[in-house]
Amino acid sequence: MRKTFATAAALTALMLAPLPVAAQGVKGGERQGLSQNGACSEEQRITIRRGFSDARQMTNASIAALTLQPEAIRPHLARFFGNNPAGAIAKNFRAISVGLDQRESRLTYECNRAESCRGQTFAYVRWGGNAREVMGVCPPFFRAARTGQDSQGGIIVHEMSHLALGTRDHAYQPARAQVLAKEDPAAAQMNADSYEYFAEFLPR
Repeated sequence: MRKTFATAAALTALMLAPLPVAAQGVKGGERQGLSQNGACSEEQRITIRRGFSDARQMTNASIAALTLQPEAIRPHLARFFGNNPAGAIAKNFRAISVGLDQRESRLTYECNRAESCRGQTFAYVRWGGNAREVMGVCPPFFRAARTGQDSQGGIIVHEMSHLALGTRDHAYQPARAQVLAKEDPAAAQMNADSYEYFAEFLPR
């Protein structure tokens, strides 16, 4: 589900308002076809693994652009990360890449869990303390395309940034992520959607 805002003032007000704690680590979308136990079928696991593969390709392409073409990529970098240097964002994408490689096999997965797939949720993660790391995916994830905005790979990049970098959800959706980049580059560097949309909209 896409959200639109009538005015720039309203957009800015929403941007500056803190998200509720329950929203942290959650990527939004439609709700449909939920289950109680969150068990994943083999078909769903195949889709998740494919999402991880797409996320690796997107992350590697982002690292290559930031390290090999920093000048060419500068407008795109400024779009989602403001005045943050290319090297710092490349370092963070490398951490996401390591997370994708090292965490995929040991994550606990949940699929379409009714308790967690509330409201408008594509996916979520739970972590911290001695608790096991959990990545949950909801019905909109399985309906998502493999390319473009809010792709399966992009959603995985978003969620892995939470686990690998400790990012938060300071701003959702491209327009708000771009406002965040201008208004608060430090927050943009720790915003999960900024990494997703940088990778999804990377100039080819």
